[in-house]
Amino acid sequence: MPEARENTFCDSENPARAGEPRGPLSGIRVLDLTSYLAGPYGCTLLADLGADVIKVEAPSGDMMRSYPSTLPDESRSFVGANRCKRGIVIDLKKEEGLETFLDLVRTADVVVHNFRPAVPPRLKIDYDRLKAINPRLIYCAITGFGDHGPMANNAGFDQVLQCLTGLCTFQGGPDGEPEIVLGSVV
Repeated sequence: MPEARENTFCDSENPARAGEPRGPLSGIRVLDLTSYLAGPYGCTLLADLGADVIKVEAPSGDMMRSYPSTLPDESRSFVGANRCKRGIVIDLKKEEGLETFLDLVRTADVVVHNFRPAVPPRLKIDYDRLKAINPRLIYCAITGFGDHGPMANNAGFDQVLQCLTGLCTFQGGPDGEPEIVLGSVV
């Protein structure tokens, strides 16, 4: 099985730092399949508390890696939302990748993803399948619109929610055109 690589962006005082298991979540392993901001940042908070967080990325990588930055080869947004995690690239659409991921699930305490509800069953990583492999697993699905209902399979990013809640209308300029608030606010 491929090894998870260490993230070099980790404050030396942070309890999640490699070789220094400290903090209330020391000994807890989290598999982070999330992308963009809410999920990655939430998992970073778990790392800050001492959890061993492994960010699992598709071969294409987290889209947040391409955000503009002043760092030479990395997005500051990506680094900030993913500090102190180990990382591994796994193609969940291939049998070999799925097997690698399921091996990680066997030793994990928590799996976190922010896929739309139809995606985990298609990738064969839904709650029932993972729970059968690891009965003590905590399975956390972060969705914009819940796991059922008319909007369940819609993407729920910050900008979408800003528009749906009417926030953009209040941010509009004098001409009345709606404007998205920069950064994540919802």
